[in-house]
Amino acid sequence: MQRSNVRPPVKRLTDADARHLLADGLLRVCHHLGPSRVALETGCDEKTIRRARDEESTLGLACTFNLLDVDEHALDALAASKGYMFVPLISEAPDIVASAGAAIHRIGLNRDPKSAAGSIETDEELIASEAENDALLSAVLERRSRIAVAKLRRSDRAA
Repeated sequence: MQRSNVRPPVKRLTDADARHLLADGLLRVCHHLGPSRVALETGCDEKTIRRARDEESTLGLACTFNLLDVDEHALDALAASKGYMFVPLISEAPDIVASAGAAIHRIGLNRDPKSAAGSIETDEELIASEAENDALLSAVLERRSRIAVAKLRRSDRAA
C-alpha cells in the first residue's frame, strides 16, 4: 500500500493569493460578529477590516494574527496553503516518557513476528493502539508547546 502525503504541494503566495485566502476567514467572522466588532477585537479600524474582507487590501500582520483571538480557525486557509495548520499550545498532557513507553510497547506487541498477523500491523491492532497513540501525541504536542513558549520568553529577553 502506497502512503499518501498529507501536505499539499506548496507554491509561492502572491499578495492577491494571501488576500483571497484571508478573506475566507474574514467573511465568516464578519458575518458572525460584524465588521465593527472584528475591528475592535483585532485592533484595526472597521474600514481596514472591510477592505481586507472584500480583498481590496492586505491586512497587516498584527491584525491578521489578532484574528485568532476572534476565531481560532480564521487563518486556516492561509496556513493550509503552505502545508501548515495552527493549533493551540497545550499546557497539560500525560508524561512523555510513560506515554512513549506505552506506545512503543503496543507497537512492539503488534509487530511481533509471533503475533496473529506476524510483523504486519492489522487494522484491528492499529485501532486498538489509538489510546496509546493519542496519549503520546498529546505529550509530544505539550512538549512542543513548552518549546514554543521558551522561544517566546527568549525573544522577550532579546528585545
